Amino acid sequence: MRLSQTRIKISSLIFCALISFSATSHDPVTTSVTFNKEVVRILQKNCFACHSPGKIKADISLTSFEEARPWAKAIKEEVLEKRMPPYQAVKGFGDFQHSYQMPHRDVELLVSWIEGGAPRGEEKDIPRDLLPSSTWTFGKPELNLQPDELIKIPAGEGEFVAEIQLPTKLEKEQWADAFEFIPSNSAIVSSAEFFIANQSNNEKIGEWNPGQATIHLSHDTGFLLPAQAVIKLKIRYRQSEKESTDHSIFGVYFSHDTPTKKVQTVQIKALPILLAAGAVKQKIKASYLVAKASEIIGIRPLLFPFAKSVEVVARRPDGTAEVLIAAADYRFNWQPGYYYKTPLALPAGTKIEVTAYLENPEEKSLRVRQILCELMIAK
Repeated sequence: MRLSQTRIKISSLIFCALISFSATSHDPVTTSVTFNKEVVRILQKNCFACHSPGKIKADISLTSFEEARPWAKAIKEEVLEKRMPPYQAVKGFGDFQHSYQMPHRDVELLVSWIEGGAPRGEEKDIPRDLLPSSTWTFGKPELNLQPDELIKIPAGEGEFVAEIQLPTKLEKEQWADAFEFIPSNSAIVSSAEFFIANQSNNEKIGEWNPGQATIHLSHDTGFLLPAQAVIKLKIRYRQSEKESTDHSIFGVYFSHDTPTKKVQTVQIKALPILLAAGAVKQKIKASYLVAKASEIIGIRPLLFPFAKSVEVVARRPDGTAEVLIAAADYRFNWQPGYYYKTPLALPAGTKIEVTAYLENPEEKSLRVRQILCELMIAK
């Protein structure tokens, strides 16, 4: 796996270097679309969460004309091939609040700008609030949790994972309808997961990825935090040449009403399989039986670097089937949760089937036992 990742990294650097020199400032201007008026707003909405100063992909910042112009032709290719924005659920399968797909109109404007000479435009057209905000989405949370000490990330070339315990000190159980995670060092935080720490197991309550929207649950659903609950954060960091630090904050929004449905995260795991050497399209399946009538609030496919696609289908007792989500050209390094605009009703006896296709470019077989999907279910 490490060899493949190294090859991918080297290939990406070579590709980026070639592309960055392919766009010149001498192309004839044949479009009225400009960077300062239309394009920067499209990039702000779709790209700045990663590609801006201080963020995880600050090495390819796109916040100014001078930064973005050399990457124009690369942007066109990435957008048309749907590699960026990363990991998009296939349109038409699942009606989500945030699909992370770039609207077709925005794609057209980008292509028009690039093919038309990529002009700068007038300074007066640049938006005032250009860079992404680090403030709370729903105002200051009722409970802010932060480690007592800075998290130290050692120097290196790979990934460093930190697990932090944050006592809530709640005197009684409390319902929560939203959580928010704000990294203090966005340049190195690649993802985070949140749990209620228990002696027997850790109850998953959410995750964070760069650019992922914060979701507020409806009034009749919520997470139940027990008295003296401890929140566990599992944070993944991208290491660099020097030791670095982070002091991220975790916020809890309490429910104003008393929910009638408790939200739980269900993980669907596949049985151990042997992924053959050189496999191109090896199928792996897993399933989950809904024992009690429930509603699906959200869904999150989870696979590992060799995954190519995943599909999740709900087969109801009446014989009807519904694709809950489908993802092609799966991106293992950016895995947000998807939340439905309207919760999906699942009667008792519904079978959730997950099918994924994997490839293994390595010369040796790999034994795999992986969580394929997480369901956020209210019941």
